[in-house]
Amino acid sequence: MAILSLVFLLFACSAQDEQEHSQHGAATAAATTTPTLVIQDLSIPLQVELDPADARILKENQLRIRIPSEHLDKLKQAKVSVTLTMPSMDHGDVSFEAVVAKDGEFVAAIVPTMVGGWLATITFEVDGKSATATYPFEAVP
Repeated sequence: MAILSLVFLLFACSAQDEQEHSQHGAATAAATTTPTLVIQDLSIPLQVELDPADARILKENQLRIRIPSEHLDKLKQAKVSVTLTMPSMDHGDVSFEAVVAKDGEFVAAIVPTMVGGWLATITFEVDGKSATATYPFEAVP
């Protein structure tokens, strides 16, 4: 009985996620092709790129965050983290540290756990203050 309940729960979650995925897909696909974000409170534009473009579930995906050279001095010493949330589900969030790949570029290896729409909240911490930008993306099997 417990196994049957678990199978039903997984199927229901998957069906709900697939329905929301199809309803939300067009808006999210457009968001992933528009890589310029602005860090709130600092007015700094970012270039964000996800490799692969549609993240693969349960696999490492590279989230590249690029800062324009004219703003690099403000964020050179920043600690950068990425928190993944799935707005259509209530299963918490997962955090990842981003590392410096080269001047002006941070990379986080993110792992979405389910198919569907996700938000990557990119947080920059500098001098005890933090600022964020949010990047929507899709995860596929």
